[in-house]
Amino acid sequence: MNRRPLSAPPRPRPWRRLRGAARPGPRRTRVLLVTPLDPAPRPDTDLGAVARDLTRSLRARWDVVHAPIAGLGDLELALHELRPDVVFNACESLGGRSADEPLVPLLLEELGAPFTGSSSRCLRLCLDKSAASSALARAGVLVPATYRVGAGVDASAFPLIVKPEREDGSVGVDADSVVHDEPSLARKVAALAAEGRPAIVQEYVDGREISLSLLGGEPARVLSPGEIVYDERAFSGRARILTYASKWDESSVDYVSTRSVAAALTPELHRRLATHARRAAAALGIRDYGRIDFRVDRAGRAFVIDANPNCDLSLDGGFMLAANRAGLDHEQVLAALVTGALARAAARERSMTG
Repeated sequence: MNRRPLSAPPRPRPWRRLRGAARPGPRRTRVLLVTPLDPAPRPDTDLGAVARDLTRSLRARWDVVHAPIAGLGDLELALHELRPDVVFNACESLGGRSADEPLVPLLLEELGAPFTGSSSRCLRLCLDKSAASSALARAGVLVPATYRVGAGVDASAFPLIVKPEREDGSVGVDADSVVHDEPSLARKVAALAAEGRPAIVQEYVDGREISLSLLGGEPARVLSPGEIVYDERAFSGRARILTYASKWDESSVDYVSTRSVAAALTPELHRRLATHARRAAAALGIRDYGRIDFRVDRAGRAFVIDANPNCDLSLDGGFMLAANRAGLDHEQVLAALVTGALARAAARERSMTG
């Protein structure tokens, strides 16, 4: 497949759904699975195994074509050569750049092509952690205080956590990301800047780390809550945070010292977190699926520390663990996403035809 450079995106053309050639019986729905083709994949951007899981489960119900894409030119060529009924968007980055994640849904929107997952606007908003926190606060969702980089911080504000502003998957997060004084804050901000990653500085909330995954439309189904459990010995004397190593480096102490388990919550806390998870998803425009991460402090206050509208859908990822606990298998989850996208396309067609 010939590729066009990402710097010269294709001119959008109107979308026309595939009209099947004559064949015996009804034509099965055709799904185009798109995943990023990373020129230099890291553990967090290599989706080879995820693509295999998705392809296998999608093929249980639909005709599926998998197209790894390096840029928008690849995507447009795949669309106009294959003419799918719906696109399954599994691109968490493009060309190895997390910041380009919204470009795939943006092109699909311009072409009018049905696709799974959240809109380009939602992905762009959630990639901007400062803007996302502001949107959540306006919606009445509790978020950690954010401090302007370079401004003086009162000593009472520490400890703080310093993260890349526009990355996900714990990229740029390590044991030094939680800082306790001005010099360590300045060093961490400078270290991220040297890597080309602007920083966001926020209040560090010490407490239980609980995630709620959401599936489907209005109202979204809240799946079984999960919790990250930190090994007491490994994290003695250091902040309990999910570092890059804890997610991606299987040989690291951080990886073997953190576990995702079912969260034991009181009915009141479960209801409160579910309410705030739905409110957060609505404020950010998350649709079809997503995950909201909380820290619950010792006073019982629940802070949203992250919102992921395009989370890992692999068989062993946190979203699927939550779905499994709720009695759903991989095929059922993916079916909900595809049927939701097809329903949106049908509603759009009806509105256009009057």
